[in-house]
Amino acid sequence: MDIYQGLNNVDKYNNVVIALGNFDGVHLGHRELISKTIETARGVNGTPAVFTFDPHPMKVLQPDGCPPMLLTKQEKIRILSDLGLKLLIISPFSDISRLSPKEFVKSILVEKFKVRAVVVGYNYNFGYKGAGNAEMLAGLAHEYGFDAVVIPPVKFGEVEVSSTLIRQLLLAGNVWDAARFLGYLPFVVSRVVTGDRRGRQIGFPTANLNLPEDILVPATGVYAVRVTLRGHCLNGVANIGIKPTFSLNQPKNLEVHIFDFNDDIYDTVIKVEFVKRIRGEQEFSSVDELVRQIKTDSLEAKRIFSQ
Repeated sequence: MDIYQGLNNVDKYNNVVIALGNFDGVHLGHRELISKTIETARGVNGTPAVFTFDPHPMKVLQPDGCPPMLLTKQEKIRILSDLGLKLLIISPFSDISRLSPKEFVKSILVEKFKVRAVVVGYNYNFGYKGAGNAEMLAGLAHEYGFDAVVIPPVKFGEVEVSSTLIRQLLLAGNVWDAARFLGYLPFVVSRVVTGDRRGRQIGFPTANLNLPEDILVPATGVYAVRVTLRGHCLNGVANIGIKPTFSLNQPKNLEVHIFDFNDDIYDTVIKVEFVKRIRGEQEFSSVDELVRQIKTDSLEAKRIFSQ
């Protein structure tokens, strides 16, 4: 997949079929959009592409009201690159934020991309202050001679898939249902940092990770997790929180105990996937009480994996 950071040199591709959107989370709804884009491009011997923004438009227009993202920019690119696209254009939102809907279609879609077709969701808005919608895009497509494909709501069961719903599930710690709508397990990718080594002292060595800024992580609590490191996939149990048994003044972090594993992985980048929440974060009256609970949590995580 070719990746362009900006709008220069993107006019060399033939019969571009482009999906428009923010693609936060690259969830099942986004995947349906991308699948239709690839299918349409195949029918015209064209180039399936995605056009998106960085940062999210809400960070520019309403920074105080912008929700945390579901993926980092790097992870969004990685997931998109696995879906069969040939072209990804990431534009600074400020470059086009003041274009009217018609100016956006004419100067960007037609003159820059030379689109053959554009694929959007039914609730897509574009142009200055979001004045354009899918119906307006269809009219402009007819005027400028390209096809507009509008994707209806995508549902899992009876529920419409959306980034907003997924955020609500994660904030409730419901990672299992969030995964159903995402199409993959919620995850964090981060570098292992030096902790206080207290886990090793109590018989449960842990990998400590700083949580990425501006990215939504599941609610505080204990989770059964799957850990990918150095090409291996391992099971474990993790805590998201502040470790209140030892201090109330620590920043929230992610602490992972990997089963049957004792290697030194400091400064290693690992991926932690959240499989299921076991319980909320608790404060314990003693270290012995904490150790007993960790043993219980580990047994519950192993039971979850055995299923």
